[in-house]
Amino acid sequence: MPKDKNNNQAMTKDEKFRSFFSTTAVNIPEEMTRRDEELPEEKPQKRFGLFARGKADQEEAQAAEPQEMPTGEVVLGGDAQPEQEADLELMLKPAADPERELAPWPLLETEAEDAEPLRVDLPAPAPAKKPEPPRQSTVPVAEPAGQRSAAKTSCNPKNAPEVLLPQEEQEQQEMAQLKAMINGLSEKKPAPGAAAPTRTVQAEETTPAAQPETAPERKKEESGTPLPAAVFASVKEADADLQPKEKKRPERKKPVIDFFGRAEDEEKPQAPSAPADAPAAKEDTMSLPLLPLDGEAPAAEPQAKAEAAPQPEQKPEAGEPAPLAEEPESELQGPEATAEKLHRMSAELTLRCVLGGILAVVLLHFGLVSDGLLPAMAALDLDAAPAAFYGANLLLLAASLCVGFPVLRDGLTGLRGRHSADTMPALAAAAALLQAVTAMLNANVYRGTTGISLLSGMAALGLFLALLGSRVMLAAVKGGYELVTNGVEHQGAFRARDKDLLRALARDLEQKDPWVLLSRPMQDAEGFVEQSLCERASERRARKVSYILLGVALLSGVLFLLAGAGWNKAVAAMVAVLCMGAPLSSTLIAGIASLRLQRAAAAVGAVVPGWQAIEQLGGIDTLQIDADDLFTTDSAQLEDIRIFKGGRIDRAILYAASVLNETHGALRGLFRQIIEDRTDILFPVKDLEQHRGLGFSGWCDNNRILIGTRRYLEKEGVSLPDEEYEAQHSKNGELQILYLAVSGNLHAMFVLKYVGGRNVARGLAVLQKENIRLMVTCQDPSLTAKHITEVYRLPEGMVTVLDQEQCDAIKAAPADPADVCCMIHLKGFASLTGGLQAADQAQNAENSATTVQMVSVLFSIVIAALLTSAGSIWELSVATVLMYQAAWSALSIAVCALKQHN
Repeated sequence: MPKDKNNNQAMTKDEKFRSFFSTTAVNIPEEMTRRDEELPEEKPQKRFGLFARGKADQEEAQAAEPQEMPTGEVVLGGDAQPEQEADLELMLKPAADPERELAPWPLLETEAEDAEPLRVDLPAPAPAKKPEPPRQSTVPVAEPAGQRSAAKTSCNPKNAPEVLLPQEEQEQQEMAQLKAMINGLSEKKPAPGAAAPTRTVQAEETTPAAQPETAPERKKEESGTPLPAAVFASVKEADADLQPKEKKRPERKKPVIDFFGRAEDEEKPQAPSAPADAPAAKEDTMSLPLLPLDGEAPAAEPQAKAEAAPQPEQKPEAGEPAPLAEEPESELQGPEATAEKLHRMSAELTLRCVLGGILAVVLLHFGLVSDGLLPAMAALDLDAAPAAFYGANLLLLAASLCVGFPVLRDGLTGLRGRHSADTMPALAAAAALLQAVTAMLNANVYRGTTGISLLSGMAALGLFLALLGSRVMLAAVKGGYELVTNGVEHQGAFRARDKDLLRALARDLEQKDPWVLLSRPMQDAEGFVEQSLCERASERRARKVSYILLGVALLSGVLFLLAGAGWNKAVAAMVAVLCMGAPLSSTLIAGIASLRLQRAAAAVGAVVPGWQAIEQLGGIDTLQIDADDLFTTDSAQLEDIRIFKGGRIDRAILYAASVLNETHGALRGLFRQIIEDRTDILFPVKDLEQHRGLGFSGWCDNNRILIGTRRYLEKEGVSLPDEEYEAQHSKNGELQILYLAVSGNLHAMFVLKYVGGRNVARGLAVLQKENIRLMVTCQDPSLTAKHITEVYRLPEGMVTVLDQEQCDAIKAAPADPADVCCMIHLKGFASLTGGLQAADQAQNAENSATTVQMVSVLFSIVIAALLTSAGSIWELSVATVLMYQAAWSALSIAVCALKQHN
């Protein structure tokens, strides 16, 4: 029989049951053990009444026993030793009555030094053969360790003591709840009037336990409803879903250090107190997890229970953003979403082109076999099985139509809706489908007609090349969008439409209604893709020609029906007219022109979005730019400096550099080079004023500084040298003169020279060839239109320098969101002029190539009319139509490429 480890005595079944669920053997760290020798001696408290019987004999027997070394065993019982009040204590805390609720209120491990123990009258346990040995307890008790009750309990509840020790009350409550848990898991109903159960080690043999009695002032109640599973201190809220539904053995032992609680437990919210009118609750004050027996699987870690329990909502502190709820990955927005959409469209069109090309080659083989130019396959012999041959032709053509569905949709819609270059290829494909159906339904008759051919391959080839043209166009749009959204700052070029602005700008021009191109910072690329895929001029012309081609085809078929040639020949005639007239390069021309435009413009950092922008740029005759685009920081050179009476050259340079450093342009770069970019030696400038075309004024070193032209300083009342002296140093106006006055007195005269750049000269030559004028905004007062014209050798009247009023009108002009962005370019003259040149070349190339296309369609209509009148249009073979279309398509593509050749 198992023996008690404390006194080596045999244990009854009742003691084994209690020892199994209420004790555990652990190795407690040394710093967590009590030191009995440090505790102050306490006088034993005498008990009177029932609990004092035989107490003296037991104390003498206990004193006579030799003291054993502490083994670290934690024993839960009513005879625990008292301990000094420590920082961590486990006390009783009232909670809801488990008898009045289906689920018990979760118990928490809390610290409360002032909590009063809850006293409950419980039925006496079964009599033991021997008195229980002294055991150590981790629960603080109110009674001294030297006194304990020696009264033996009886099976009859009437003999139970009226007052029990706190340790015994706790033990009885724990036993009652554990038994109720086992009863609830095994779903066994207690029989009415059942006797007190016999305690065993196995939980399956346990019967419902008698309910503990309440305090003396409360009425005894016996509940037949078993309590749910045991409650643990880590559960924060009562939830039926959190309680175990079936009997499970714990898997892992709880760490010993967690037995006394955790440091963060003091900061956790306490369990809500019971209502005032609620009866006293029966609570498990220990809240210990069930430890497994030897050989059983370890229980789950305590963290798993904490995860299963609902956590209290944590509110963000002031100044911190509220945490976002975890949501599934949402769709991309902004430029990333558009780029992803373009990528998917590109992949889809690539796949369609590959499949469409394969089907076109196979259908061309079928057409050549029907003409007798190629041998037939053994499985599809036209002479042996014409129905199978024509059926396979129909299936392949249907597959080609499915692959080229975007072409069919846009082309047929273009007859009544938005203009489309796919209209003629779509009409040819629809007619070829009608021919394939007719051939399959009349296979033997169709095969017996000499000279009739299948043009399904030509229709499939037209669909394939239309898809290829759309794919090339999409590549151009995608490349332009990537350039616009690469993070570099761009400017948008817009055509000025404000009448007040145009009236102010055209004040000094001969033309009173100019097309002026203004540039301003670009905010975003919204609407770029839609504008790039807008309707083109070639599509508008293609729609008109499609009506003519369709009318001729229908007329040809009707004439053959009226002549009695039969349905087969009438359908063949219509298909021949449409396949010969629909150009194979219908969409390739626009795609090639757009792709070459995008690459040419991207070389200078510009993008031209769509045909509408190309047309707008084609009508521009005036370009507004800044003088910084024409002259860089290295363009200005200091030829000479003259100091007048009372002046100093070092002061003159410092004053001029201090004022011009607050501006931008070539003069700023010139004087910074003179002082070697040592801006720390410059004087602070206040109240700086700029007068366009005149000069600057400001306060520097407690002096009023004036820098400007002769006209400006005369206006301010400064005495200047005569004009002969100025002409002598400026070489009769070839060089620029800039005066410096300090506190109303002339201080110095700077002689400047501007040098043009090669790239700018090339751009100006392009503008001169296109008869485009320049409107220049300039901050340098010494730079005039005459000087710019002489530096770059431009014709007189091509350059106009805007004054202060005109510059203010440009700034005040409102930006209309409806304005079409003609071009997106970098901040620079080369990017602007390069984009203009690329757009002009693309416009000329596409117009020339589409003109060749229209000529080919009209020429095909004439040939079809002549062959219809001769009655031989239905005899056109696949090889004849293929060579005819290839010749015209090659010619149109070559014209497009030559016009865009740089």
